[in-house]
Amino acid sequence: MPKSDISSNQPDGGRGVMRHMGLAVTLATGIGGGAWLGSRWDASAQHEVQWATALCAMLGLAASMTIVLKDLKR
Repeated sequence: MPKSDISSNQPDGGRGVMRHMGLAVTLATGIGGGAWLGSRWDASAQHEVQWATALCAMLGLAASMTIVLKDLKR
């Protein structure tokens, strides 16, 4: 029975997993870093409502989503 080339058509699972883990870390770092920066801003300015935390987390989300979408287009 001849050998088939089925194994050569299978994708490399390791590269795909690492790529998606990198995208997840990018999102987590952007959102978490923004929230941390905002909480520091709120603490130093003594805001009653934590609006800077929410604002910086949203800016971190927007920045990290921009990076992720550019990476996915490649």
